Amino acid sequence: MNSWKVNPNAWLFKLKQFFASFGDTPLKWEIFGGNAFLLRVNYPEESLFVAMIIKAIFRQVEDLDIELRIGIGTTEEPYEALRKMKGTAISYTEWDKSDKIPQKPAMLLHTGNELFDREFNLLLEFALLNMNQWSLAEAEIVELCMLFPEKNQQELAEWLRIRQSAVSQRRSRSQLELLLKLDQYFRKKINTLRV
Repeated sequence: MNSWKVNPNAWLFKLKQFFASFGDTPLKWEIFGGNAFLLRVNYPEESLFVAMIIKAIFRQVEDLDIELRIGIGTTEEPYEALRKMKGTAISYTEWDKSDKIPQKPAMLLHTGNELFDREFNLLLEFALLNMNQWSLAEAEIVELCMLFPEKNQQELAEWLRIRQSAVSQRRSRSQLELLLKLDQYFRKKINTLRV
């Protein structure tokens, strides 16, 4: 959202760097149209965690935010590029031309299981009440804590050249612990779901 108002250099390099950890484009990820992307996450239980990191990357840029669609389902192999892939996982994430341009940040999950989707989309709405309010500094801490869970607060503070108490405050304000609990709950529930 608002990507046309923001210099792409402010977010594109970091996003590409993160996506590269999943493999090569266009088989594992694609960025197209200047403000849209697809990322294939091999393990469905990791998809919410990955989405939260992407959200944190975008929230680190003033006036920039994102609508994320998480599609969990089947895929047909082989394929030349993610945009040409067939299956329910990709159809769940497609943006239809009749869809309105998103006016507010969102995170939507679609598995094809209506009860599961309704429950988790409600939980995601609650989580977004906090995530949509992250400051640039809070989003940075969320990203770093999620990418480097082995680092303690003092190590992160030294890395960022701030006090350890600032790291602690940012973690607390971002509600990171609660988001990690939501991720653990999602991992447990998605593994009980037959997609």
